[in-house]
Amino acid sequence: MKISLIGAGPGKESFITLEGEKLIKEADILIGADRILHTFGNDKLTFNIVKAEDIVSRIKNTGVGKNVAVLLTGDPGFFSSARKLFKLLDGDESLKGTEINVVPGISSLQYFLENLHLSWENVVYTSLHGRKANIIGYIRDNQKVFSLFGGGEEIRETAEKLHYYGLDQVKMIIGERLSYPDENIILTLPKRLLDEGTVPDKLSVALFINENALTRDSGSIADEEFVRGAVPMTKEEVRTLSLSKLRLNKDSVVYDIGAGSGSVSVEAALKAFDGEVFAIEKKDAAIELIKANKRKFAADNIKIVQGTAPEALSELPPPDRVFIGGSGGRIGEIFDTLLKKNPDVRMVLNAVSLDTLAEVNSLIKERSLKSRVTLTNIARAEDIGGHSIMKSLNPVYIVTLWK
Repeated sequence: MKISLIGAGPGKESFITLEGEKLIKEADILIGADRILHTFGNDKLTFNIVKAEDIVSRIKNTGVGKNVAVLLTGDPGFFSSARKLFKLLDGDESLKGTEINVVPGISSLQYFLENLHLSWENVVYTSLHGRKANIIGYIRDNQKVFSLFGGGEEIRETAEKLHYYGLDQVKMIIGERLSYPDENIILTLPKRLLDEGTVPDKLSVALFINENALTRDSGSIADEEFVRGAVPMTKEEVRTLSLSKLRLNKDSVVYDIGAGSGSVSVEAALKAFDGEVFAIEKKDAAIELIKANKRKFAADNIKIVQGTAPEALSELPPPDRVFIGGSGGRIGEIFDTLLKKNPDVRMVLNAVSLDTLAEVNSLIKERSLKSRVTLTNIARAEDIGGHSIMKSLNPVYIVTLWK
């Protein structure tokens, strides 16, 4: 018995490798998406199945003792179910000793960009086909971004977001039904696509070219860059130290409790660009400021939650990082909720009063938390009467907590 996971390329028969073609001819059973089976499976026993668990079940029920070829669109190593499928097959006791081959194919990225006469070595790529990705963040920060999509509606939704965030200069090159006789290439802009009412074919990919991509360094954003209002904002120096204490990963799930103007949420979203940031805030004026700053910085991975912690946290996914800028006097309840959601959560809290610090110290001992407290005394130079005078900001305690 032999199982082959074969990259069938973009779809047209001539784009499969000779090795893949040979294994298909040797196979007794073909499994895959219907459009691929139509191309390769005329004289075989075929099963239109794409879900990894269902493929394994079918092989165990029908394919034992036979050669099975599983046809996967594109390349098995490029946003494919092949890795999950291989792991399931390799770990199944009833299939021990079965030879499992993985055969590479031509990915849609390769095919599309070669047809456009563009190099793909400097292209950032992602996928929205059955998964989540911060596509706006990728486009905002990179000159060339390629993405797979689950359908034409997703491409239109991306155009709507680009327009909303003021990224109408981004060129969109859409490839419909690549390699098929009715293949079509669309060159457009977000607003033009929306105005024309265009919905690309469900079998579409897209390349986004942003010649004005941001080259923001990893440093902090100046206070003056944010949309400001009467709502208090965590100052730049304190914000920088607090975020460094959070130790964000690129895919972190972050809560910003008492988000205020959203300055911490924005910077966290830019650093954790493959993650999610939940800005929790109860005040209407603050919510409007968060929305404005989210839009200004095209921080699409910020989710705004209006409400009071801890109640507002109940439906959110477990966090791995939490910044607490305001607690409404319910720090203990918030700690308990966060630790219940994720016992390994890392928290950073800002306190300006000794009373809050004393309460936090008591809670640390009661809940057996580890902590580190940093006191910031920051002064900024101001011009007063032709002289530079250092003016102090309010001291802030930065408390880092973990289990």
